[in-house]
Amino acid sequence: IATESLFTALLSWTILRERVSRLGVGALLVGLAGVYLVVERGIVPNLGGPGGAGRVVGDLLIVLALLFEAGYTISGKSSLDRLPPLLLTACSIAGSLIIWLPAGAVSVALGGWPRLTWLTALAIGYMAVFATVVGYSIWFRALSVVDASLAAPTLFIQPLLGAALAVLLLHDTLTLATITGAILIAASLLLVVVVIRRQRPTPDGPAPPVIEAIP
Repeated sequence: IATESLFTALLSWTILRERVSRLGVGALLVGLAGVYLVVERGIVPNLGGPGGAGRVVGDLLIVLALLFEAGYTISGKSSLDRLPPLLLTACSIAGSLIIWLPAGAVSVALGGWPRLTWLTALAIGYMAVFATVVGYSIWFRALSVVDASLAAPTLFIQPLLGAALAVLLLHDTLTLATITGAILIAASLLLVVVVIRRQRPTPDGPAPPVIEAIP
């Protein structure tokens, strides 16, 4: 998730030619530091764990997937002048069936039809309504009024929320590194708010540039 925020900001600066500000870059870096502390639970990285080289390959595949996710955000923002957020979400989900229908057919052919319980149906409904329709519609609506590079640090909420749920539901240990990371993520979001307010146009016209652009 941290790499998705970084990819989103980099693609918005290079492809969409969005303005690079010092506070925007600062918000991204502070948020990255916070996510690192939340995930690693300390300054020294945790390089152990099962899987060996396969684990490293898996991590790289996830990073590649998040690069595509960032590309989806950038391409979606560039399409908002032609499509409303809900229609854009619907078109992208419908288009993804080109991949999911063959993949589902292979899965059924190899393992048979899945066993559908009420709990499974509830999970599918949650993913469809909240994680997809509501979540992506709000995300693209936000991108219609702010730069993607400014919205990118808000993605840091995901690992923070995951850690909080792990503490509450799975009784994981709440460490000093987790608390420090949460504070840094909150500071990152605060910097985003400051940048948005400074870039907001005044009633007499666009606000004068108050943040020096980085060449």
